[in-house]
Amino acid sequence: MYNVGIVGHGKNKFDERTKPIARDMIYDIIMDALNHHPKVNVVSGHSPMNGIDIWTEEIVEYIKKENPYLPDNELNMIIKAPRQQSWDGEYGYKARNLDIARSSDIVHVIVVAKYPANYRSRRFDECYHCHTKDHIKSGACWTAKQAIQIGKQAVWHII
Repeated sequence: MYNVGIVGHGKNKFDERTKPIARDMIYDIIMDALNHHPKVNVVSGHSPMNGIDIWTEEIVEYIKKENPYLPDNELNMIIKAPRQQSWDGEYGYKARNLDIARSSDIVHVIVVAKYPANYRSRRFDECYHCHTKDHIKSGACWTAKQAIQIGKQAVWHII
């Protein structure tokens, strides 16, 4: 079983140009995994911020529905939903993100390079997890860094 983590921004960091690109990336990541591995688990975090996590769940269901020849156990969704909406809760974002890192053979991070024009929340000059200005801050980067520390692979997809 090959475990593919897919993490990234909430929907408020995407706009009408970047959302379809992100959704296409998710689809391509999953299909590439299926083309190279007989059984794939897709691991994601069911974020209350929607975005990459929820789109991943939707796309897994779409792939299963559109490919009736796909055996039931060939593509599965593993959802690591936080039980508390806080970083340090018993199974808050930190524990959930560590669980995603540990449960994945590879973690794909899908982030945007710039804030959308209508973004109204807190902004940062750089991603303080990656110390880069190549993309805006995302907790997904922290998750990928944790995966790397335990010997897993991580790939960034910057839109």
